[in-house]
Amino acid sequence: MFKSGMPVKGDDFIDRIDHLKMFKTYIDNNQHIMIKAPRRFGKTSLVVQLFSLNDYKTIYVDIKRATTLRSLSEQIIDEVYALAGFRGIIQKTKESIASLLKQLRASVKIDMSIVEVTIETLEKNEKNQIDEVEFFLYALDLVEKIAIVQGVNIKFAMDEFQDILGIAKPKILDQMRSVIQHHQNVTYIFLGSIESIMNKIFSSKSSAFFHFARIIELGGLNINELSNYSKTFFTQHAMSFDDSLDTLIGYLEGHPYYSIKTLQTLYYKTLDSSSKIITQEDCINALRVGVYEAKSYIEEVLEKIKSKKHHHAIIWGLANGVKVKNIDSPTLYKTYKSLEDMGYIKKQDRGEYIITDIFLKLLLQQNSDTALTLENEINFVGLAL
Repeated sequence: MFKSGMPVKGDDFIDRIDHLKMFKTYIDNNQHIMIKAPRRFGKTSLVVQLFSLNDYKTIYVDIKRATTLRSLSEQIIDEVYALAGFRGIIQKTKESIASLLKQLRASVKIDMSIVEVTIETLEKNEKNQIDEVEFFLYALDLVEKIAIVQGVNIKFAMDEFQDILGIAKPKILDQMRSVIQHHQNVTYIFLGSIESIMNKIFSSKSSAFFHFARIIELGGLNINELSNYSKTFFTQHAMSFDDSLDTLIGYLEGHPYYSIKTLQTLYYKTLDSSSKIITQEDCINALRVGVYEAKSYIEEVLEKIKSKKHHHAIIWGLANGVKVKNIDSPTLYKTYKSLEDMGYIKKQDRGEYIITDIFLKLLLQQNSDTALTLENEINFVGLAL
């Protein structure tokens, strides 16, 4: 089944066979890894699938959900105590400490001295009597302590890791590294969608995380594997197709979200059809629906791009193979770097960049601003259908 818009696992998980094998080897050997890829490229689904296929003790936190370093720390503490057999420790601390301690003694098989320090720390946090950095570092150390007590290695995934720089000062990376480098019972998995920032954190020699994790770049789906999966799926559902299906899949360049979304549209349309034949026109219409559905998101992206000087002109030129004139080299470099930091383009080679979102590129290639309305035809540049 083609599922989009949520992390998927099990039979709904498509492709990434080689990645799963490689990541499992790293994780089984307690090797920290960093996975970088643009948004909507399936990083979270990959980790969810890896965790679901193996009998690991796991913690997953999404840093994008945290508004402050304190709230991130609470997420971690909640997760590690849930792993130890007790859910909702943060909320229950705000209710009755005496009742909480009684429940913990009855349900959590860890040293009560660890529990008592946790309760004391949470009380201090509630009263703002503990520094937020100290609270965060305590939460990280708590994962290691509980892993040791339980005799396990905890696989700890932090999604959108670059966003920690939005809720804490840059020094947090040094402070964090100083603690987790001593952890022997926790394997860290860092996920990030802003590749340039993730590179600064993990590849810069001046960064605290330099050489801390194995760096993995997650590209698009393997087009051949996606094609084979799709053909098998449609055949199993008594649907026929021609070469248009392969052309459609190739045009989407293996972009996980857009590929699955478009194939899902194609499946539902054919399911409602009496002929059960996937035609060239069906492929074009499914692609058109996908673009229309992404329109609001893409227009929001374009508004952000247009709010910065030169950004729209440069990314438009990149989409259309046109060299932008009247912009000096230093400004051009800074603008490319800014677009890269925003996650909209990616450096391929010296002075060469590509747009990471195929539908953003497609919108920039249209002849007019009204091209993506229902009354107008979309110009699918380069689509040989």
